[in-house]
Amino acid sequence: MQEQTVVHRGRTLAWEGFCMGPELLSRAELEDVSRRLLGVGLAGAEAAADTELRPFGAERGQVPAIVLGTASALKGCFEADVAQLALGRSPDDFSAYMEARSVYLAAPGDLVVGRGEPWRQAVAAAGKVVAVEVAETRFYYLSHALLTLAVTSPPERLAAPLDTLVRQLRQAPGTVVRLFAVDPETRVLLLWLKRAAGLPELRLDANGPEIAERWNRKTTLYPTVEQAVEVPGPGVDDDPRTLLDAEAEVTPFHREFGVLLPRLPGYSLTRRGSDEALMRAQVRTAATLLRERYGLELGCFKPAEALTGSRIRMGVPLDDVPALNALARQAMETEEDYVLEAHTHYGRHRVPGYEFILAPSAHVVAGRPAEGGTVQITRGSVWEGSVYVDEDTCARFGIAPDRFRAVRAGVAALHGAFQGAGRDLGFVKGGVDFALARLGGRFGERQVVAMQDLNLSSNGAEYVRAFLAESREALGRREGVYAATKVVRPAAETDLKRLEDGVGQPGPDGWRRAITSVAGRWGLIGVAAPCPLRAAEEVLELEQRLHRAGLLRTSLRDESVQPG
Repeated sequence: MQEQTVVHRGRTLAWEGFCMGPELLSRAELEDVSRRLLGVGLAGAEAAADTELRPFGAERGQVPAIVLGTASALKGCFEADVAQLALGRSPDDFSAYMEARSVYLAAPGDLVVGRGEPWRQAVAAAGKVVAVEVAETRFYYLSHALLTLAVTSPPERLAAPLDTLVRQLRQAPGTVVRLFAVDPETRVLLLWLKRAAGLPELRLDANGPEIAERWNRKTTLYPTVEQAVEVPGPGVDDDPRTLLDAEAEVTPFHREFGVLLPRLPGYSLTRRGSDEALMRAQVRTAATLLRERYGLELGCFKPAEALTGSRIRMGVPLDDVPALNALARQAMETEEDYVLEAHTHYGRHRVPGYEFILAPSAHVVAGRPAEGGTVQITRGSVWEGSVYVDEDTCARFGIAPDRFRAVRAGVAALHGAFQGAGRDLGFVKGGVDFALARLGGRFGERQVVAMQDLNLSSNGAEYVRAFLAESREALGRREGVYAATKVVRPAAETDLKRLEDGVGQPGPDGWRRAITSVAGRWGLIGVAAPCPLRAAEEVLELEQRLHRAGLLRTSLRDESVQPG
């Protein structure tokens, strides 16, 4: 464990309990690394990636793979951990858990790259994968560690992990690299690997750059305040959905693709070039539009690219000027954009000790819309797990089949947009979260089906789908097998071995396992059963049992209000 410090807004914080150090390569250092490795800067690397890196959708085990589970600067992983430290809360340690959990996506024979004891235990549990360990743990991001090795290694004597990766690519040119997201630093690393191996192109299980960098954010769904005010307001008797569509038509997404996506009323707020006065004006105008156009009283304030639902402010009174000004101050703390959308009164479905909000997700896997979908397990606004459902079983969670079909149709429309008009932007993986909710105001009591969040990259549902595939194989059948995964918070001594022992053996008609554990930080467990509702109940019961045995710090069921 590292014993170092980080500085956050002038405060020095102890960097304790993390598997990796807090060092980062600065933008200037990354620029220098790119020039030394590729002969061009970061802008040149971005241009080169368009022709040298190819999005390639492939199912697990279909082709050889390198699994590179680095956390991404695009999602602000480091900043999210530091923000939790500053608040005196336990961070997730994104770098450690992403490297460790990614091992679960490897097929036998695949190469898995990572660092630290949680990753090593995940490799041991996976069995027939090839471990490529990186000894450099000073850097928070695995990509930064590998770039440092690349720039300091003589070309004729590469550092061992780099040599292993280059040899794999030379021997199996069809190898696909699986990773969380292609950020600028990872792009440089991938281009260098591709060139060192002498390949004409490198296949990536990741979306094309335009999807990853332009459309993979909540603001894709919303017009800016400036765009929205140009749209005429509603007449007295107009259907609010007509205005909703009219506002959507001025978004960059609709102008680019001509596709209307199902969405909530809301507006994007631009951080770049905004001082606090301008940001206050944007927030207040967005709130006024929601009140005057849609008759809404409450809003929801979200960062455009936050991880797992963090830093969301729900139930914001749209006529409360001090509260709106506080949101503007929050938006000024980072360089990211925000959205202010309608607050949703979700449909709900109760199981013993827990109440699901109806926020289903549908996905693209291996370049096409995937079967089924998921119901999310959440703690407040934060994602904590997934339950696999299909059209035959969604009603068990209170989701009408026609609503489930609408969710899947929304993702199909998004997929079609990225592949239409004679071009293919390389949409090979991702998920979209929907709300099945009542908005009130001019919408009355009707339930809307609307996209809320685009996760056009690796996402948590990949793990429930991988666990579902494992469960079906273990049980020897596809039919009547459903799965649920749950994020857990291990106790300080609960490594993967202890968590596995605590999970125990499955019953005769089910399957269960511990997937990941970063002691003291983050873990993942899975349960499969003949019915998705039963799988959900059993994974929550398993978390509760592990908590009461002292293996976990928290339990969602133990924290829930028990039914009377």
